[in-house]
Amino acid sequence: MDYRTLTTNNTRGPGMIKRGMMKRWMLCTVAALLLAGCGSSQPVGDGSSGGTPPPSPTPTPTPPPASFVAVPFVSAHRGGAAYAPENTMMAYRNAARLGVDDFETDMVLTSDGIAVLLHDTTLDRTTDCTGTVSDKTYAEISACDAGYWWSPGQSTTSPDEAREHPLRGYGVRIPTAEELFAFTAGFTGTYAPTVTIEIKIQLNDPLGVQAAGVLVPLIQNSGIAERIIVQSFNPFAVQTIKAMDPTIQTLFLSSTGATYALTVAVAGGHDYVAPVFDSPDLNAEFVTSAHAAGKRVDPWTPDAQDDIQAMIDLGVDGIITNYPGCLMTLQDRLYTDRLYPADAPAVELSLCK
Repeated sequence: MDYRTLTTNNTRGPGMIKRGMMKRWMLCTVAALLLAGCGSSQPVGDGSSGGTPPPSPTPTPTPPPASFVAVPFVSAHRGGAAYAPENTMMAYRNAARLGVDDFETDMVLTSDGIAVLLHDTTLDRTTDCTGTVSDKTYAEISACDAGYWWSPGQSTTSPDEAREHPLRGYGVRIPTAEELFAFTAGFTGTYAPTVTIEIKIQLNDPLGVQAAGVLVPLIQNSGIAERIIVQSFNPFAVQTIKAMDPTIQTLFLSSTGATYALTVAVAGGHDYVAPVFDSPDLNAEFVTSAHAAGKRVDPWTPDAQDDIQAMIDLGVDGIITNYPGCLMTLQDRLYTDRLYPADAPAVELSLCK
C-alpha cells in the first residue's frame, strides 16, 4: 500500500493541524474513495459493460468530534471531481463519506424542464452522449454514461481516449438537483452538509428565467432550504434568485478579480463572494474588508497543497476545490471511513494535485 507524507505550517486555530506536525495519508484509490450508488434508489450499473451492480446504501455518517471546528469549510467542487465522476451521485456519496462540509454543483435544464446536475450545456465532455442538454428529455439524459470520460489523474474531466477510463459501463448517470437535495437532507445532526448550486444558463434569456423558476421551488420544498446556496458568475442570475426568494442564500463567483466580486456582492445583498484563488487582489486585506461588509469569502479552485495552504493563511471562510481530501488533510480531519465502502475498480488517485 502506498502512502504520502504531508506537512503543513498552518497555525490558524481550533481544528487546524499544528506547525510541524506530520501525518501519513494513503494515496487514495477508487476502491477507497468512490461510493457505491449513483442515485438515491438505483444501483450503480447493470453489469452489461463490465460494471457490477452493488446494493444501494443508506447514509449513516460518523460525525466528527463535537469539539472540532473546521475553518475554512470544505466545498467539494462538482463533488470532488478529482476523485469521482463530476456532478454525479457517486461523487457526492464519496464526498459525504470523506466528511466534506459542502457539495458544490451545477445545474442545467432538460427539454422537459428537469433540473439536472451538469457543468456544461452539452453532453460531450463528460458522457458518451452528444448534443445540447436543453434539446433532450430527462429520459434521454438518463441513458447517458456520466462516468464514460472520467479518468484518474485529472482535476476535472477532459476527454482523452489514451487515458484509463475505469468507470465506463458502471451505470454512473446524470442526477437531478432534486436527488442531491434529498440526499443532503438525509444528513442531520452533527453532520449536516450544505449544497452550493450554480445556474449555468444565462438568466437574461427565456430558458434561464425558466431555470430560476424551476430551481427556487425545488429549494423551497427540499426541507433544507437554509442549507442551499445558489451561485453564479452572472450578477443578474443571483439577483433574480434573491428577488424570487430573499431568504435563499446567494454567492457571487468572479474570475475578474476579488474587488469586483465584493462590489457586486455588496450591491446585490449576496451572502458569499468567491473570487478565483489566484486573483492578484485576493489578500488578507481583502478578506478583512469582505468580513467588515458581512460577506464570507470562498475562493475557487485551488487544488495544489501550497495553493490551498495559502488560502488558509489568508483567513478565508471556505475553499472550493476538486481535491477536498487535500484540504481536509491540512485540517487533520480526513475521515475515510465516514460513509460507505467502495464498489469500483481500484486505481491510484492523488490526494492533492
